[in-house]
Amino acid sequence: MKNAGNQFKTGTTALAHAGFVITGVMTTLLLLVRANWALGTFAICVYGCGQGLTIPASNLLISNLNPQSRAAALNLLNFSWGIGAVGCPFAIAALQPSHQIHWFLYGVAASAVILAVAFGMAPLRAAGQDSTAEARRVEQGFWVRRLVVVLGLLFFIYVGVENSIGGWISSYARRISHGQGSVWAVTPSFFWGALLAGRALAPVVLRKARETNVAVAGLILATSAVALLLSAHNMSWVLMAASLAGLGLSAVFPITIAMIPLWLGKPGERAAGVMFALSSMGGATLPWMVGAISNRFQSLSIGLWVPLVGSMAMLGLYYGHRNSKADAAAA
Repeated sequence: MKNAGNQFKTGTTALAHAGFVITGVMTTLLLLVRANWALGTFAICVYGCGQGLTIPASNLLISNLNPQSRAAALNLLNFSWGIGAVGCPFAIAALQPSHQIHWFLYGVAASAVILAVAFGMAPLRAAGQDSTAEARRVEQGFWVRRLVVVLGLLFFIYVGVENSIGGWISSYARRISHGQGSVWAVTPSFFWGALLAGRALAPVVLRKARETNVAVAGLILATSAVALLLSAHNMSWVLMAASLAGLGLSAVFPITIAMIPLWLGKPGERAAGVMFALSSMGGATLPWMVGAISNRFQSLSIGLWVPLVGSMAMLGLYYGHRNSKADAAAA
């Protein structure tokens, strides 16, 4: 078991290393050929491939290095990424007037290469595997097959719901404000800010509560928040709903990642790539559905039923498995 753990950590480190290298090199390539649209587009695609290697590998590596506090550690990892996602636009906005954005991108490329080198040199201590717990998981053949489907749905729906709310909420707020002022433009910041705050607080909550129970509570809050958003008639309620939705969703994705080894055991590590691919598909599909339904019925409120139904579906999946045999064995 220990050798298998060492091999897994070596593999995930190599993937993260490759991802950071591709990210850094292709960012630099994009800078060097920024006047060439075709090659620049190609560079962005390869950059995406680097992200596709780095994100699953980093999450699984952190999960396996923290077997006693997977969800808490993953919340902190995703929190740190969120800081970058929220902060980088401000950096670009500050550099835009002086046309110095290329220095920011050079910094991103250099940071990626430095991280790749650091990952390659870092000694990793393999955490021992609980052979008794592993044996229990092997006996749960039916549950493993069922939970593969459940986790696949959760990954697909979650990212779709998050992107749908984050991507469409400013347009919805603009309609609610009837063009009065520009407060609607900062509505996404309330959503993403609350998401960050929730991930920072989640490790504290997870010391006292089981992961699946925290996910259920968060999804109840998120579902209620989207329902509140759809019934809002002024900006105060929209901002409140956006904040509550972000807070409710904050811990769900890191907890879902933590469920891969907890629910599926060793086979889950091999299925992780598929899970993250499904999450990307959901992120591309559900926001598009919001737009398509909105156009069909000439109402964004109707389109935003997509994340509402998605949040309810995730709540049902987590609630139905919060006391499953696999969850009990993992606890």
